[in-house]
Amino acid sequence: MSADQPKYKAVIFDFDDTLVKSHVLKWAHHKEAAKRFYNLDITDEDIRKEWGKPFPVLVRNTYGNVGSVESIVKNIRSLDNEFLKEIQEDAPDILTRFLDTGIKISIVSAADAKYVNEDLLRLGFPLERFFMVQGCDDTNVHKPDPRVFDHMLEKFASIGIEKKDIVYVGDSVDDSEAAQGAGIDFIGIATGIFNADELKKKGAPIVLSHIRELPGHILI
Repeated sequence: MSADQPKYKAVIFDFDDTLVKSHVLKWAHHKEAAKRFYNLDITDEDIRKEWGKPFPVLVRNTYGNVGSVESIVKNIRSLDNEFLKEIQEDAPDILTRFLDTGIKISIVSAADAKYVNEDLLRLGFPLERFFMVQGCDDTNVHKPDPRVFDHMLEKFASIGIEKKDIVYVGDSVDDSEAAQGAGIDFIGIATGIFNADELKKKGAPIVLSHIRELPGHILI
């Protein structure tokens, strides 16, 4: 049994740029897909404006009317193996450590749950021990809307875990806003497109430089 004592009963994670390295690889992915299939030049700034939104929304707003969202997504996905997301160092071990203390682990992501689950398994996360994985296809509301947590919070409440016992960990200002609106604690990790100052200005009370620092704020 672990000697660690948890400060929280549940930790909800964002996925992209929190548990895995995403934006550098996936922005290159989008630019290649746009050019290869549609001779379309899109920029980092084009993608940045849409980054963190549900994947179909990002696709429509970034690629425009070059085809149906479904056909564009199919072409993008055909290049997945050329632009695989990479692990944030030590993330699986950290989540395993949390799980060993009895903490419930969940994910709320703007990506499709199917692809989140595939990446979690490929990268060695203990997915079979997670409480819940929620993707953009599992809800009609999305960050920064705090209602994105409603279903998960109901599930936690059904096993006796209250809002005060939950923290959300993410890398974006949308993550911070959604958590604050939902009435749950938030810890920012500046490994995405927002730096520490930007996250703090949006009300993040704690901002870390890497997930390696997280156990000191979750375990006592």
